[in-house]
Amino acid sequence: MTSPLYAPIGFFLHAAELFNHYQPVWRLLGADAFDIILHGTDHERLETLTLATEAGYRCVESETVIEAGHTYDIVVSNLSMFDHLDQPIIHVLGHRRVRFMYALGKAKHNFADWNRHYDLILCFGPWQAERMKQCSDAVTFQMGYPRYDAYFRQPELLGSCPPGLEGVLAPEKKTVLWLPTWMELSSVTRFADAMAALCDDYNVIVKTHPLSHEAEPQVLEVLGQYPFTAVITTVYDNLALFRCADFVVGDYGGTPFGALYLDKPLLLLNVPAAAEDALTGDSSPDVLLRHDIVNLDEDCRWALPTLLADDALWAEQAGIRQRLRHKYFVNSYGFSAEMAAMALCNLETLLQQG
Repeated sequence: MTSPLYAPIGFFLHAAELFNHYQPVWRLLGADAFDIILHGTDHERLETLTLATEAGYRCVESETVIEAGHTYDIVVSNLSMFDHLDQPIIHVLGHRRVRFMYALGKAKHNFADWNRHYDLILCFGPWQAERMKQCSDAVTFQMGYPRYDAYFRQPELLGSCPPGLEGVLAPEKKTVLWLPTWMELSSVTRFADAMAALCDDYNVIVKTHPLSHEAEPQVLEVLGQYPFTAVITTVYDNLALFRCADFVVGDYGGTPFGALYLDKPLLLLNVPAAAEDALTGDSSPDVLLRHDIVNLDEDCRWALPTLLADDALWAEQAGIRQRLRHKYFVNSYGFSAEMAAMALCNLETLLQQG
């Protein structure tokens, strides 16, 4: 519970990429309202600590909190897959537990039975909230997608060059942003050659999955064999990349839905038997997205230039994206962080009202 040594809310971070996911909400809460609880590998902890120190946020190791016997009023996390002794670590760390959804896609992961560990689940929109009822009795609240609020609030930055890529992107070329996932569902090894061939006519930026750097260095080696305009393998805010992208290419997981949320022209790369993967299933939204969004199999990958140049196709896709945005996201574009902060500050009321 509340202690002068700790803030009322603890955000549990096992991966540094979550820093960008939560920061819009942190700015609203204020630095005194929360602690960042460090967990995960030494590499992830150090990266998170470095980012937090630069931003003026306080960090504490998860082990330190547990050893002190402290329990936060609220602990926020994006998943519950870590235990302490015989119980979920979030039960040890927080009196109330809130899941702050990280992504759409990979349904078997996102709707696993560990969702029952939570009291409140902050969802992107109606589809996620309804689907959550099948695996958890937690109260749901539709917040939107806070990490991309600034995309809508600062339209003057659309088309701007991402930090660190000044002088790298050719201004006369359109930009293709490739955001592959990791592990078996990754499109990297199957499509790297065709994606690199686009570099003659496009800027092609590749940003790998945040866990690829440590977990699958061989993927980075594959990318290194080709002359991509830029390859980003470290923690980097996708917001800046989306701002400059004319097209987004994805495969599975959450990033296709980030593009959909921002209404970016989206093309999906297919991996065989994706619906049979342990993280997806045939009803996973990233699998079902192929029913509506233009997509390519590996043996058709050399058709990429033709598809990107098909203006009629993209005009048709614009209407399809609008329908999908209504399905998956609540209409809080530009103020989703306010919605999330409001939910955290009124948690007990939300739980009482159900």
